[in-house]
Amino acid sequence: MTLAGEMILLAFDEEGGELPVRQYLAPAVRGAMLAELLDGGALTDEAGTAKAAGDAPQDAVLRQVWQRIAAEPGRKWLYWVRRDGRESIHNVLSGLEKDGLLEQRTTRVFGVFPLNRADLTADGLTAAGEVRAAVVAAADQPAAAAGGRAALLAGLAHAGGQLSTTLSSDRRRVLTDRLTALSENAAPVSAAVCRAAQDFRGAAAA
Repeated sequence: MTLAGEMILLAFDEEGGELPVRQYLAPAVRGAMLAELLDGGALTDEAGTAKAAGDAPQDAVLRQVWQRIAAEPGRKWLYWVRRDGRESIHNVLSGLEKDGLLEQRTTRVFGVFPLNRADLTADGLTAAGEVRAAVVAAADQPAAAAGGRAALLAGLAHAGGQLSTTLSSDRRRVLTDRLTALSENAAPVSAAVCRAAQDFRGAAAA
C-alpha cells in the first residue's frame, strides 16, 4: 500500500464510517504521494522545486505523478501539492477498493445531486487500525528516535491537519513539539502541505 493509501485510511474514524470532506484531505494525500517519491529517490529537491530522478515508479498512481513532474521541471512543491487533488483521491480510493479495503457508492442529495461515499470493509477496518497504531507509536517516540514510514506519515498528517481521528485534541496538544519535529523531518513537502491546508481552512472561514 502506498503512503497516500495509508493517509486515506487514517482519515476514517474507528467505526470506518464515511470519509470526511475530501477537499480538506487533498493536500495531505498529495503530500503523501510526493513524500513517498522523494523518500524513495524518484524525486529530488532543487532549491525548493521538485525534480524527477531515477526510474519511473512501478505503482501506476505514483508513476502518473512522477511523469507530470518530469514534464514540468522547476515547479515548487506547493504547486504539486495543490495540483490534481480530486483526481489523486479518486485514484487512491479506487486502488483501496480494488484491494478490498473499502467500498464506494454514489447517493443523491435531495434526489438530484450526486454524492460519492466510501466506507471501510472489515479488512479495511483492520488495516486502518494498524495504520493508526503505527502513527501513535511514532508520535510517542522522541523525534530524534522516530523514523521510517510511520513517522513520515505522522509528520505529513500533522502538517495537513489529519490527525483528529487518531489522536484526541488534548493528546495532540501535548505532543505538539514532537509532531512538529516529525513534520519538519518530512520537509520540504510538509511545509507545502501545511500551507495548502491553511489555505483551504482560510477559504472555508471567509
